Amino acid sequence: MNKGTDLEVKDLFEIEILKNSKVLSGNEGLHRKITKVNVMEVPDILDWVTPGEFLLTTAYSFKDNLNSLIELVPMLNKKGLAGLGIKTKRYIEKIPEEIIDIANKLDFPIIEIPIEASYSEIITSVLSEIINRQTNILTRIDKFHNRLVSVMLSGGSLQGIANAIYESVENSVAISEDIFKSNVIVCDDCNRDEIEKIMLKRDNNKFNFEILNKGLNYYNSVDIIKGIEVERINIPIFIEQQHYGFIYIWQDKKMLSQVELSVIESSISIIALDLVKKLSIFEIENKHRIEFFDNLLSEDPKKYKKAVERARLFDFDVELYYTAIVIKFKNIEESIKFTPNNTNYIQKLHEKLMSIIDKVSVFKKEKTLYANKSDRIIILLGKKNINEVSKKEVLEFCQMIYSYVKKESIDSRISIGIGRTYSKISELYKSYREANRASDNSKDKNENIPIHYDDLGIYRILSYEELKPELYQFYNEILEPLVKYDNEKDSELIETLKKYFECGGNLKKISQRMYIHYNTIIYRIQRIKEIIGIDFEDHNTMLNVQICLKVYDILKDEKK
Repeated sequence: MNKGTDLEVKDLFEIEILKNSKVLSGNEGLHRKITKVNVMEVPDILDWVTPGEFLLTTAYSFKDNLNSLIELVPMLNKKGLAGLGIKTKRYIEKIPEEIIDIANKLDFPIIEIPIEASYSEIITSVLSEIINRQTNILTRIDKFHNRLVSVMLSGGSLQGIANAIYESVENSVAISEDIFKSNVIVCDDCNRDEIEKIMLKRDNNKFNFEILNKGLNYYNSVDIIKGIEVERINIPIFIEQQHYGFIYIWQDKKMLSQVELSVIESSISIIALDLVKKLSIFEIENKHRIEFFDNLLSEDPKKYKKAVERARLFDFDVELYYTAIVIKFKNIEESIKFTPNNTNYIQKLHEKLMSIIDKVSVFKKEKTLYANKSDRIIILLGKKNINEVSKKEVLEFCQMIYSYVKKESIDSRISIGIGRTYSKISELYKSYREANRASDNSKDKNENIPIHYDDLGIYRILSYEELKPELYQFYNEILEPLVKYDNEKDSELIETLKKYFECGGNLKKISQRMYIHYNTIIYRIQRIKEIIGIDFEDHNTMLNVQICLKVYDILKDEKK
């Protein structure tokens, strides 16, 4: 017998004692699964049956009223029974055609059982087959599970797990994990190129959470391999509300049975364990890397010296010339307020960015080293010759990172700042400080990402920490009354003043830019003059106001 996971009605004909049975109705329902066997010799059987049962009867209870079956068959079907086995030739000669027609319409199997077959033999044989199948599943799962554990204990990896699955199912297999964005593939060489192309499509890795709501453990899709449609089974690696990736199985050689799917599903926890182990190792390594970065980018000579002594451990080449790049997460505290799982949200954000950095570094063939801190990622971009380092090349590197970030729809969550390149590693802290200031002070978030420190303009001066007390005083003296008025009256005088400088004092242009009537602009300018007492004809005064607007932007961002 070709044993699947479950015993179906059609499988009864392969059991020795039932091999001479006949299908009287319900050919389309022969796939119904049998979980147990029951006997009906009383008319009120409906109170004693459960879904999945195959019901045996000699028809004694309705021998004097065969028409009662007309009502009974639909009710048995509604109860979810697998089918009805009737011994004819003892109490009834045959089943009326009307009943056969009703059963056919319901795809409800009615099987004629040989009169010589005893109930005890049928029940024993069927239940033995069900138990054997369940034992077969458990044995295969246990064997496969032991093999996976052996792979893990011997220092195995996703590749070893994929090999084990491939040998078990004899079909093309791939495992995609989302933590480090890596794939492993095990298949025939003739299919490898096409499967690799399929795996490169990132939409394959987008998890459809609806399948969990439907109680499913996998879902199917179709790929074209060598011009032929091949069904792919997608099994999510999903444990404790955390999605780690997918197992993909292409049914390119044979269709998988339920037993084989059950076997594969048993490997989910072990694969997740391998990924969690990798993540734990990465977090430990990252902790030490952050400490190394903190020392390397410190102004303290002792800390810097300690970092240089450990440079080889972190693949930091002291002979290269480095540029510091900072990718900073914007308003991270505000974002996680609206996120059900804060830790998972931040982790996913970090994972995406690290994957993008790796991808761009490989494509650009750049030597990079990065550390992942809670609110930022620090990248050190190294070149062999300082003459090779150009602002344009570093910007192109960062622009490519930003283009991928935009595709992932997380561009509004970050800012990218770039420092200058210094000839001495001992001055690398300056590049890092500049990159931080650039990421903090990019004003036009859409157009100036990424932004180089040299392009900050006046913000290069205003962003010095030592100037903060003076900047606050400067702001309080000039703009604070206007900001306070805006807040109290819900007006736009600050925005109007900004547009005044952007439009070179042309009131008509301001009116067009702000979509406001010309007379309204005249009124607003007059109110600004009255509130902060400035003379628009005094160039020194207007220069102070323009600089103070820049200061206002810096202080406003710090309060967010």
